[in-house]
Amino acid sequence: MYFDRKSYKTYLSDEDIEKLQKIKKYLIDKVKLPKLGSYLSLDDKELWMKIVIQFCVMGGTRMIDYLEKDKIRYAEFKKKIDLNNLMSIVEGDRLNYIDNILKDFKATRFHYHQAIKIDNILKNPRVVNNGHIILLDGLSHTPPDFMKVRSELMERNPYFKLKSASDFMIVVGLSHDVIAFDTRVVGILNDYFGLNLNVNRVQGSKTIYESIESALRDACERLGISLAHLDRMLFRFKDTIVSRIMIKPSYHIA
Repeated sequence: MYFDRKSYKTYLSDEDIEKLQKIKKYLIDKVKLPKLGSYLSLDDKELWMKIVIQFCVMGGTRMIDYLEKDKIRYAEFKKKIDLNNLMSIVEGDRLNYIDNILKDFKATRFHYHQAIKIDNILKNPRVVNNGHIILLDGLSHTPPDFMKVRSELMERNPYFKLKSASDFMIVVGLSHDVIAFDTRVVGILNDYFGLNLNVNRVQGSKTIYESIESALRDACERLGISLAHLDRMLFRFKDTIVSRIMIKPSYHIA
């Protein structure tokens, strides 16, 4: 995988395509995506939790993943962070309450910073209005104008960046044509496809992000899978990709 710093275009080699084909062959059956349009059946409570999770993973997924495995504690966490529960708390007391929840349940690394964001989102009329989630109002997965939808999500919720907005779109079924370039996914692209770009640079540049995303989208079309499928395979199965599928490290220097 080669990112041209002059043209800002990303190119995949035949070897890269072969690696992706191999990953698809062994892992595609292990990945199940939320159906497109699934957001239409989500109520406010469910949609709110998906928004909260996006804030929890901004410092990494390890802590929230661990919490989710403890079914009893996770159920208690969801009850305490529930939209109606938070809206019933006096606004001046709510920030500390959210912070304590995130800290006590060890839901995220930077609990106070994420608590501030969650509290502010509750006061954002483009996200919550009269106790209802309106973040997705007017947005649709048909026709598949994922670029427009992602931009609109980021405008409505300024805490959403390209990575988090993309992940959210996949999770709620708004699009299968985007990829969430987190540390793990970019790390695989660097180590095993020769991307040679820091994750912060990828996430911080719309041009770079969309260039790599577009190249991978084209590759996925050739392979007959969605970009979101690739996202989940790379994110969830790094150890399998390295140890069992035997994808070798790349030493390409851009």
